[in-house]
Amino acid sequence: MEESKKLLFSILAVVLVLGLIGFVFYFERKNLGEAKAALAAKENEEKQLNQRIDVEIPRLKKQLAEETEKVADYEEALPSAKEIEAMDETLNNYKLQAGVSLLERRPVREQTRAAVGAQPLPYYKYSYRLSLLADFFALGRFMTLLEGHERFIRIDELDIKVDDEETGLLAITIKISTFSYAKVEQPTPTTTTTPSPAGAQ
Repeated sequence: MEESKKLLFSILAVVLVLGLIGFVFYFERKNLGEAKAALAAKENEEKQLNQRIDVEIPRLKKQLAEETEKVADYEEALPSAKEIEAMDETLNNYKLQAGVSLLERRPVREQTRAAVGAQPLPYYKYSYRLSLLADFFALGRFMTLLEGHERFIRIDELDIKVDDEETGLLAITIKISTFSYAKVEQPTPTTTTTPSPAGAQ
């Protein structure tokens, strides 16, 4: 009888162990299946990402080339440091060509980095306020010269008043601006104390 009980207990123990092994095997197999599915999903995601990269890289290279070309165009359009320093001479030449009297050329202290929001841009802004005496036609010639300048010059402000009704002379104040990648110290303002009549050279 004792031996029958021992045999029964042995059988039950074996069944229990086999059941436990089966449960562990099922659980591990389930985890393995989930891991394989997750790995396959990751591989598919990586494959899709690589496909997107293969598409995006040529597009980004093209965009970079286009932006580089734009920057080169901007650099060519903006005046150099020497051209900023020679602005007095440029304006004097335009004065002579147009036949206006340039009474004063005063830098506006804006030669700091231009900015969009809190981000500084890689160029500096230079502004000048000009006081002129000229008749209508001389003013037109002077404006045409400014707008046709080989480098970028922008007319920000223009104020015109009649200075002498008999002669038709106009008193003009113009604010012009330009930009440059170079930082240049502005010269002191220049003033003609005894202006010549409009049209004088």
